[in-house]
Amino acid sequence: MARLGLPQEKLAALIGIHPTLLSRYFRGLRKPPPDFEAKVNAALDRLEAAERAAEEARQRVLAGGAA
Repeated sequence: MARLGLPQEKLAALIGIHPTLLSRYFRGLRKPPPDFEAKVNAALDRLEAAERAAEEARQRVLAGGAA
């Protein structure tokens, strides 16, 4: 997650689990549930959509348009 600039704590919050549990999944100390990958992908999709919307709003404001 560090490569994405996303702290594990934030990803854990986005998918509704404790950061320690997420760390254990990533380190191979615990086996994630079957829906783990889908939850992570959905959370990353939501984050990407929010960042895209924020950038579009910034561009409109910089261009003199309404936010």
